[in-house]
Amino acid sequence: MDSDSDSVDSREGQLLDMRAIFDYGSDRRNIENRHPSNLVLCEKLERPPHDSSLLSQFFWGPEDEEMESRPPEKKRCRRRWMRGSGNSGVEQTTSENSNTNWHDLPMELLVRILSLVDNRTVVTASGVCRGWRDSVGQGIHELSFSWCGIRVSNLVQSVAPRFPRLRSCRLKRCSYLDDAAIQIASTHWHGLKALELSYGIKLSDAAMYALANGCPMLEKLDLSGCKGITEAGLLALVQRCNNLRHLNLWGCYDAGTDKVLQALAMHCKGLQSLNLGLCEYVTDKGIVAFARGCPDLRVIDLCGCKLITDQSVVFLSDKCLHLCALGLSTCKNLTDLAMYTLIKTKAATTSQHTTGKRKRFSGKSVGMTSDFRVPRHRICATSSCSSSGSTCSDASKLPIKREGLDTLLEENPNQHGLVCLNVSHCDSLSAQAVQAVCDAFPDLHTCAELQSLVTSGCLNLTSVDCICAVEARMERSKKERRVLFALG
Repeated sequence: MDSDSDSVDSREGQLLDMRAIFDYGSDRRNIENRHPSNLVLCEKLERPPHDSSLLSQFFWGPEDEEMESRPPEKKRCRRRWMRGSGNSGVEQTTSENSNTNWHDLPMELLVRILSLVDNRTVVTASGVCRGWRDSVGQGIHELSFSWCGIRVSNLVQSVAPRFPRLRSCRLKRCSYLDDAAIQIASTHWHGLKALELSYGIKLSDAAMYALANGCPMLEKLDLSGCKGITEAGLLALVQRCNNLRHLNLWGCYDAGTDKVLQALAMHCKGLQSLNLGLCEYVTDKGIVAFARGCPDLRVIDLCGCKLITDQSVVFLSDKCLHLCALGLSTCKNLTDLAMYTLIKTKAATTSQHTTGKRKRFSGKSVGMTSDFRVPRHRICATSSCSSSGSTCSDASKLPIKREGLDTLLEENPNQHGLVCLNVSHCDSLSAQAVQAVCDAFPDLHTCAELQSLVTSGCLNLTSVDCICAVEARMERSKKERRVLFALG
């Protein structure tokens, strides 16, 4: 009996020593010297198997099981409570309040941070928690899904309810976008004002019906390359969205018709820019009705509308007094009458709206140097290549960038006179008529640095030059004469 009690006492002493070292951080070398057979237990204290013996119940009670599963800071609070400290509750509350949680971040700061990151991060942050979802949904007003690939429709359907205050959405070149995504988004984005759906080849009239019912506040709509949209769907959209100011129908062969133009003239009288590039079914009937109903028109691109004649240009120049950008590329039915009509209208407009000498328009006046008149290799925004992002190497498009278009429409509301004209591949025009237009509008340039008058593809228009080109040529000739005089 004495030997058994001695062995139990020795085992209790060993375990007490080991637990004291583990709890209070004693030197490991002391325990190694005292108990060389328990080196492994000194590195990691293993829990003995649970049994009903006295030692097991003594060293591993219910309190220790509960304390074992808690974090270290809560273990210490639990031990203080077990020891009966009077201020343990205060210390525990203080330790918990000292740590600032990530969900306590102010909404203004969170929105400010997310405004500096990419759209993928914004979408990811909206799914972190309910607090972040509400903050992001209330603070984010612009979003782009152009970075998404084949799963763009599923992403838009799942994310649309998180952004109820969205004002602008870009779905540029999302060829996998379908009608279901637009239908879900239109039920949540009732305040949407700008939407870009370029090259949505899977979209149909169902998407237009959904936008007409759910997004009546639309002001900017880009449908370039959406070949599945027809006249019926666009008519339903135009009748409900009366605030449209910018509409891009490039490549919408079945949607760009005379009936649509007549509906725009009736319901969207504040329209300022319209792109009808490659809409081959547009005729003079639709353009005449549109010009009469939309007098505030500033920019129109008719490149590829082969059925229009001089009558369309006559009504546009007569009714739309603020017209400043006109694209007529590949309109082979135009003659010199259209050019001389532009000159006549300009003279009448200048006499009515000018009390003195008209201030010449310049890109420097709005803090931009070459946004309105860009070289041929620059990227256009309102032309028939705007959706694809291709370069205008053939200079057959309207030479205006997106930034220049916005500045042209917003910062120059009273601008009178053309600053951009595209008559490339118009073989019926004479050099005298085009030169007269270039002289009448001093903001039209043929020089490479400020090109805004495009005449490529017409061999009979190679002699057309702006005043800048003439002055540059005269300056070069003067330098050549000086050099020859110095050598002679």
